[in-house]
Amino acid sequence: MNLKEICLALSREIQKLVPYDRAAINLPEGENFINVYAEESRLRAPAIPAGVSVGEGTATGWVLKHNEPLICGDVAGDDRFPLTRQRYLAVGIRSYVMLPLVAEGNVLGVLSLGSLTVDRFGKKEIEILSPIAEILSLAVETSRLYEESQRREEMQKLLKEIGQDIALLDIDTLLQKLTGKVCDVLRVDVSDVRLMERGAWRHLGASGMEPSRLRASVTGSGLRRSRTIIESGKPMVVEDMSLEAPARRGHRSAVLGFRGFAGIPLFSRGGEAIGVLRILSYQPRKFTEDEVDLLQQLANGAAIAIENANLLEETRQKSLHLEALIKVNRDVASLLNRDVLLPRIANEAIKFLNVDGASFRLVEGGQLLRAGYAGEEDLSALNPAMPLGASITGKIVAENRVIAIRNVLEDTTIIDEHRRILSQAGYRSFLGVPLRVGQSVIGTINLYSKQEREFRPEEIHLITAFADQAAIAFQNAKLFEEVQKQSAELGDAFRTKTDFLNTMAHELRTPLNVVIGTQQLLLDGSYGGLTGEQCRALERIGRYAEDLLNVINEILDLVRLDARKVPVRNMEFSVREITDDLKVAFAPLAGAKGLDLGFDIGAGIPRLKSDRLKIRDILQNLLANAVKYTDSGKVALKIALENPRAEVQDRRISWSVSDTGIGIREADLPHLFEPFYMADGPDRKKYPGTGLGLSIVKRLVELLGGRIRVESEFGKGTTVTVSIPPVHAGAD
Repeated sequence: MNLKEICLALSREIQKLVPYDRAAINLPEGENFINVYAEESRLRAPAIPAGVSVGEGTATGWVLKHNEPLICGDVAGDDRFPLTRQRYLAVGIRSYVMLPLVAEGNVLGVLSLGSLTVDRFGKKEIEILSPIAEILSLAVETSRLYEESQRREEMQKLLKEIGQDIALLDIDTLLQKLTGKVCDVLRVDVSDVRLMERGAWRHLGASGMEPSRLRASVTGSGLRRSRTIIESGKPMVVEDMSLEAPARRGHRSAVLGFRGFAGIPLFSRGGEAIGVLRILSYQPRKFTEDEVDLLQQLANGAAIAIENANLLEETRQKSLHLEALIKVNRDVASLLNRDVLLPRIANEAIKFLNVDGASFRLVEGGQLLRAGYAGEEDLSALNPAMPLGASITGKIVAENRVIAIRNVLEDTTIIDEHRRILSQAGYRSFLGVPLRVGQSVIGTINLYSKQEREFRPEEIHLITAFADQAAIAFQNAKLFEEVQKQSAELGDAFRTKTDFLNTMAHELRTPLNVVIGTQQLLLDGSYGGLTGEQCRALERIGRYAEDLLNVINEILDLVRLDARKVPVRNMEFSVREITDDLKVAFAPLAGAKGLDLGFDIGAGIPRLKSDRLKIRDILQNLLANAVKYTDSGKVALKIALENPRAEVQDRRISWSVSDTGIGIREADLPHLFEPFYMADGPDRKKYPGTGLGLSIVKRLVELLGGRIRVESEFGKGTTVTVSIPPVHAGAD
């Protein structure tokens, strides 16, 4: 399979039959020739210099184009090929013969023999050399096939390696390895990976070019080819970008000199194109179907690895501040008196960022009012009320941004009186963070440190998230006070709502079922191993957050649905997109109780055009109830196409959730969809709830033009069937 060894052996036989002074075999690669073999009996100059074009400026190029032998009896008198004449005369060659190397009608290269004498070669020599040229053609073709086979094996090996490395959480190392191997195996100049995030490209890995150069070529979201690949979700291959129109080729490709291009989309688990694996070459480059297929598999593996790494990073970040945020959330439920709530949150902020003091300022009536503080030193001496434009706090509100001051004693933006008070208390550094509710700034949380310090970007990021949660806590307390006041004024007509809000304040304890599902997946190691500290943080999340946001979301959903202020956002999707999400969410919950969880998708179900998120919410609520009220047996979701022979507008998709749980008494069935209805019988400590879930489900089903029915036998199980049109009436 070694082409050079074959050429060497054949050249010796040629020398016996047709004596020569120079022999060479040249193959085209892109627009230039490459010398695979050159042998001289007396001369030491290369047959063709590097970078010589394959055009007709050379005799070799003429043979390659016309697929015919060429004889030159006297180089000195031949003006057809100036470059060949110049080169040969420089080393003493006076005559030559050239034969094309042909396989299956394609010219693969050129065999050249040169002599120091005039008229050395004629038709007789061509007859002798033709069979040898055929053997050389076969050798070239075989060698190329062997190289392609070797490259395919290397790609398969690389694919296996990347598959084994998907679990690596060091994404930079993984992508550097992947792009480097792609460059080596495919013999290209550059390979890199880019992700599209919030309308801009994020550069993750690169090989073959200085990374800073590649990053410098990425600005905004203007890479036309990569964006086209993202939007189409299909690979793109361009053999030679220089042949395209300038507008299509793009400025960056022209400046950097790239010509061959292949772009492979990276797909998320949900099937969305999230990035591009790019392969670039300075020479024109053909990519075979096998190469594109293997590159797509590599891109799929890279996408999985990126998602795993992102998930871990999100978990690490959340584990640092979720506990503090959950404590704030607990205070939302238990402390709706803001005079008590704000000092409590200020104390949590001190622990959260390891500072010495914290205080709140709230915007009321064009002033900034002191609303609560905590710390080793008393901050009550600070002005209780200040005009909005009179202090650093007012600047934070006006500009809606975080302000950090390393040394409060040297900063003139802090008013003199406050600087004196802070100095007496021993405070040196300051961090002020706006309290935001939507687009409005309602105040600030101000943090003080007795140690002079710089607040790192990650600390500012965490305290900003904390401040957003604190703002929500304050706003909820404020809203609760307003509701109480309005309830007192409206009298008995609003007593039910007041009772509900009081109940809500005592019921918010732990997070959403979905959070619990994700937490359990993380603890089970489904997304990779966690440290002991991370596991303990996740366990605390599970203990504290059971129904905390669930009740809030349910009451808000119910109010919006009753007010008909919930929009329907239609999109086209498949049933499996929903079931895949539900499997991930409920498999650990069912597994923890030893339940069989089944999903049965019937035949002939078309793609739906409706509100996917609302359908998922309906099924998520029904499955959550089924799992909660079932202690043994199974829970199943069956999806079928009703009346398939009917007109399209009359067809419906039925979603049936069945369980082998405690069932429902016949007397309770008519009241199931009433808000806050709680059936008699079940142990509420074992089966807690608010009585809002099915009310919301019924309203969502009706919003989508559907129907819902319940069949149950007490003590044996329940089946809830939702029938929804596959195309919502508001869809285009």
